[in-house]
Amino acid sequence: MFLSDMAGVLERRWYLIIAGALITAAAANPTVRTDDRFLASEVLMIQPPVSPYAPNPVTGLYPSIAVTAAAIANRLNTADSQETFRAKGVTGTYRFEPRNTGTRQEPRYVIGSMSITNISTDEEDGLRSLRILSSTYEQELKEMQDEWRVRKDLRITVATLVPATSTLLTHAPLRSLIGVALLGTLGTSAVTLWTDAALSRRRRRATARLSTADSPNWTEPLARSAH
Repeated sequence: MFLSDMAGVLERRWYLIIAGALITAAAANPTVRTDDRFLASEVLMIQPPVSPYAPNPVTGLYPSIAVTAAAIANRLNTADSQETFRAKGVTGTYRFEPRNTGTRQEPRYVIGSMSITNISTDEEDGLRSLRILSSTYEQELKEMQDEWRVRKDLRITVATLVPATSTLLTHAPLRSLIGVALLGTLGTSAVTLWTDAALSRRRRRATARLSTADSPNWTEPLARSAH
């Protein structure tokens, strides 16, 4: 299809262009007026107990500790846990994510560090939610060790590796407006071309049926004699 043909289609189906423009404008309004969002984050370190053989907890880290930390994170990321956090007052969206301490050549989760993030529209609510998330994670680790009856001096503990901070997530209204406009233009053009093609096919079929009915070679089936 040439550009002149496309222009003709868009001109014939002008009402679809207007409808698409109105829908695009309605979709662009909330996109441009998006509220500010804040990213609250904190990094915890899951460390083994201090022992004479490893007086520095960091030097006594093992992959099994990192696996334990990741297991708790997976459980707290489930839908059931999300409902529990909502009941506790957590707002926005949150995520528990183990941090990879290996390299690209040898990716490994050796150090049991856990990144906790929360995205909220209010900075204070985000930090408060982050405190709830962190304390719940520590409580989950404690309950797990209580269940296995781990001795106090052999317990895994939680330490703050990176304190809680909050950052304003930048939002570019012009970029969002351009993106919505492009999607709206493409979508409207596709719907208009498809609609025109569908109506044209229907019109051709109707014309073909009429031509067949008006053909001089066409004869009606003979009526059966009553005799």
